[in-house]
Amino acid sequence: MRKLVDRNNETSELLSLSRTGKPEMALLYGRRRVGKSFLLGNIWNDPFYFLAADTTSETNRNDLLNEFEQWSGNKLNTEDYPTWRSVFRLMFQTQNANGQSPVLILDEFQYLLAHKDSIVSQLTAIWDRELNSSSMLLVLCGSEVSTMEALQSADSPVFGRLSWSSRLRSFDYYDSSKMLPWLSLRELVYFYGALGGLPRFLSAVKQGENLRESLYRILLSTRGEVHIQLQNIISREKGIRNTAEYDAVLRAIASGRRQLGEISSTAGLQGKVHTARRALEVLENLDFICRERNYGAAPKVPWRYRIADNSLRFWHRFIETNRSRLERDLIDNVWETSILPSLDIYTGFIFEDMARQALLRFNENLHLPVIKTCARWEGKDRYRRSIEIDIVGVFGNGEMLSGEVKWSSSPVDPDIHFHLRRNLEDLAASGVNWANHALNGKFIYFSAGGFSEYMKQLARENPSITLVTLADMFPVQ
Repeated sequence: MRKLVDRNNETSELLSLSRTGKPEMALLYGRRRVGKSFLLGNIWNDPFYFLAADTTSETNRNDLLNEFEQWSGNKLNTEDYPTWRSVFRLMFQTQNANGQSPVLILDEFQYLLAHKDSIVSQLTAIWDRELNSSSMLLVLCGSEVSTMEALQSADSPVFGRLSWSSRLRSFDYYDSSKMLPWLSLRELVYFYGALGGLPRFLSAVKQGENLRESLYRILLSTRGEVHIQLQNIISREKGIRNTAEYDAVLRAIASGRRQLGEISSTAGLQGKVHTARRALEVLENLDFICRERNYGAAPKVPWRYRIADNSLRFWHRFIETNRSRLERDLIDNVWETSILPSLDIYTGFIFEDMARQALLRFNENLHLPVIKTCARWEGKDRYRRSIEIDIVGVFGNGEMLSGEVKWSSSPVDPDIHFHLRRNLEDLAASGVNWANHALNGKFIYFSAGGFSEYMKQLARENPSITLVTLADMFPVQ
């Protein structure tokens, strides 16, 4: 039995909302497999829970009444409730089996909005006119993010009636690790790189499984649970009409195309920049991709896009490119020839993301001020020498931070610090203003393989240097 991980704020706030003694309406939404239903199922003992389906309004209404009859213990005739208004009147006037104020959950609520019978208007009509002093909590939950967000807009019938709203996001690396407590720290990084932070994917891992065993079963096998979910991830999103275009945009980004023009071209959308831009907006809203700029970039500098969901990143890097062999069940061959030789290179980029997450989450543990902004920088100096800096940021007090991240299993020595300072000096000489400030700021180094004694000595002598090991990134809390 899986325990609820994280979500402490949501749990506490929803529980308090159900105890106010008055009518309350809440909105919970987020992408599929992020754990919304699991969360709601672990807060109260006896809520009424209805999962809407992508079917007709009449079918959903009859199914809800049948389930409500079982929950309430009252015999119902579906013909007595021909409209959603009559259904809501019934629901809002019924107490639970213990005679207490009910918690009513309507999950995948977007399916109830897909028809022309103004269900939200009928809901608010009963809510405004007939609840009065009734005590209850109604939770509207859904996975179609844009549709659920629209319920909060000024032209929505429920505008001004929501007491609480939250978008549930995927776990970061630290909370993901809580679902796989038997693994070593290094294995946790590999798993996060392959499955990301979706609770549903992480829960597919069996107790005691290692990386190879688990990925063989749930991801590399064409019959695996995560494989099946990922291969249809675009088509499962309701409201996307031309799924092939969206999938092409996603593949273009996964192949290394990062800016709008090259993404459009690679996706076969030449002359359709508007279509590509719209696809990018939708994919970003789904948390499939994200956009970023160099630290200190001007507002008009074009965005760079990359895959944000690690499970999708792993899919396009290792699964999609080996689809023919996997269809023939040549899993060992794919693992040995394609995945293992490139796994650490792939994981190095994941580890960079984790380092930035750790910096934002555990700044107090690292004895650092609150970080205001944090990004990376890549480009060239005045001599056209390519430079990449993994971490560039600024603290709330205005002091700058720069650093490097190493996934290598070998201890890092002081050369990493001298190399970073040289890069900053070259950038400063090239007219990059923030580099001057960074030279007088703080430095941070993340190393999965730890640090040499010489590096530790340098950090002891120089209080501006912070060293972070893998163990520091997984503090016991």
